[in-house]
Amino acid sequence: MSIAPLTAPPTASSMLTSTSLSACLQNDDLPRDAMLCPGDALNAANLHQLLNAALPDKSRHKAAGWFDQTDFLLTRSHVDEDQDAYHNALFITIWKRWDFWLALPQDDAAPARANALTQAWTRLRHRAPPPLVDGLLRQFRSYDSAGQPGDWQPLQEAHAPAQALPACLQAWRQVIGYWRLAEGQRRAGRPLRDQLHATLTPARVQALTLLPIFTARYNDWSNPERNGWWEDEVWIGARQPGQREGRQWGRVLKLSWRNGPDAPGDEEDDAHACYQIDVTGSDAPPEGTAHPPGLRISYSQRQSDARVPLPLHAVPHMARLLGLFIHLEHRLQLAHARDLQALLTDAAMHDMPPPPALPRMPPFAAHETDAEVLGAQIMALSQDWQALGRAHAARMREHWERPPASSMQADEQHTPAPPADPRSAQAVAMLQLARAVHALADADLSGRFHRRFAFAPQAFAHLAARHGRAVDRLQWQADGRLLAHVAAADAGQAGAWWAVSADGWAITPAPAPAPDAAPEPQARSKDLLTAAPGKAADLAAPNTVAHGLHVYGDDQGDLHGMTEDGRAIWRHHVGGAILALAASADGNLLAVGTAGGYLVLLRKGSGTDPHLVSTSRYYELRRFIFWRDAPGQLAW
Repeated sequence: MSIAPLTAPPTASSMLTSTSLSACLQNDDLPRDAMLCPGDALNAANLHQLLNAALPDKSRHKAAGWFDQTDFLLTRSHVDEDQDAYHNALFITIWKRWDFWLALPQDDAAPARANALTQAWTRLRHRAPPPLVDGLLRQFRSYDSAGQPGDWQPLQEAHAPAQALPACLQAWRQVIGYWRLAEGQRRAGRPLRDQLHATLTPARVQALTLLPIFTARYNDWSNPERNGWWEDEVWIGARQPGQREGRQWGRVLKLSWRNGPDAPGDEEDDAHACYQIDVTGSDAPPEGTAHPPGLRISYSQRQSDARVPLPLHAVPHMARLLGLFIHLEHRLQLAHARDLQALLTDAAMHDMPPPPALPRMPPFAAHETDAEVLGAQIMALSQDWQALGRAHAARMREHWERPPASSMQADEQHTPAPPADPRSAQAVAMLQLARAVHALADADLSGRFHRRFAFAPQAFAHLAARHGRAVDRLQWQADGRLLAHVAAADAGQAGAWWAVSADGWAITPAPAPAPDAAPEPQARSKDLLTAAPGKAADLAAPNTVAHGLHVYGDDQGDLHGMTEDGRAIWRHHVGGAILALAASADGNLLAVGTAGGYLVLLRKGSGTDPHLVSTSRYYELRRFIFWRDAPGQLAW
């Protein structure tokens, strides 16, 4: 997964400043083992002590780590499964500047290869060992301006370049400092690990990734433009659990930052380090890792590196991750609180009290009732909402049954206006509750809300007219998914394609179909109610065929089911001028796109839904709302 280019943060939060980022990286208050490698001298005794600290268990042969653009590998003398021989040695790389090899002498003095850090030593198998300096075999190589390594040479002060030995000594001291922190934590009983485990809990990570900025706006893990953003110096992204390309994926939070400049020959933006937190549910972290129960933490020094589990000795990284998580959590929660306050302010402008809060957070057990999950206040609100909805739907059916006024009657008296939806007074508060449920991204909770609160198109008509992003093209796919094209939020921008899952429940951004396969926008509709019988099929209206009936959409947001000879069978109000219609292959699903920003999926049922303004047998399976005043789509 690539990181998107540096862009402005999308939130109104106070951002992670350079000062606060630096505070995350300070290790001054952490315990250190000052007795490890006293004096920092580059000699055999200190390397021997370093090896014993890093590899105290004789069954462990390697310990790797990194900081900034320096990485290192400590190895015990052994022969691995590939028959490659290793020294008691330390290998240090300063990215595309220097490589250093420091080893204790032994019978087989030939260096060996081991993964990316020591492959270059294969060439030295048949060379004579370098002379000892302070009891160590010391060699180095430098990189040229194209980022290519030169030949290995003995690291002797009299013969090496002037910069080689100082660079080696600085890296050596940094490695010692790294392990002094690791030993300090071990001797103190690992308090930093305990603090990390207390802070990074699965519930806390999940709560952060369920903020609307992740579930509604930056919610496409495979799209570099939608998988995350830069919050000042730190890139943030989250992957929601689900299935993709036949594989089940879990919840992930990823933090990344630019780790120095690119070197010659590097891929673009390769110099980004990262921490990734996977929510696993397992309470048994692998031995030797810093994973909190239920989480897996991995890290990499560069984008091109494979991420590896965060080891217990990586004390600077534990401190950095802990600091970054706390700072970013605070800022994102603050931004979320401001967004909610904006909704409350909007509600206050309409003299509306906020809706009741959910009594507790998901997940919920399957056997729990709606009353247990939603609480008494929300259930009472549902009863009022649904009762008003049934009454309004009944009045609208009566209104439809009145014969249309003739031209002569229209001159003599006004045609009766349709009754107003009494739920309009609750619309703003209800929208807040819908967004709060959507932000939690819990399918069970969303399904309960959908059943308990039928959507009220007329109650939201003013918001749809003001903020709606037109859904103007629809296309069913062979695998049962639905492609929908949604107009851009701002003028001058391109629209976007979205894919609705085959079960009609989930929606994700999608690539545009091939030009020869993309559906054309359907013609604008006319008012079908004024059409003479037998002429409906000639109207320039979005239309499709379902179960032998012609289905047309009009500018008033109504669908009309009609026979071939123009006889009206049913009518169904979805809201917003209808721009696109598409029936599934079996006719059981009907997709509707409107100018009000609605993408509505209707499923054929056994009878008329009493909560809908409709005389059809279709009920709403799912409604996706695209409005300019929200950061992403809302599923209702």
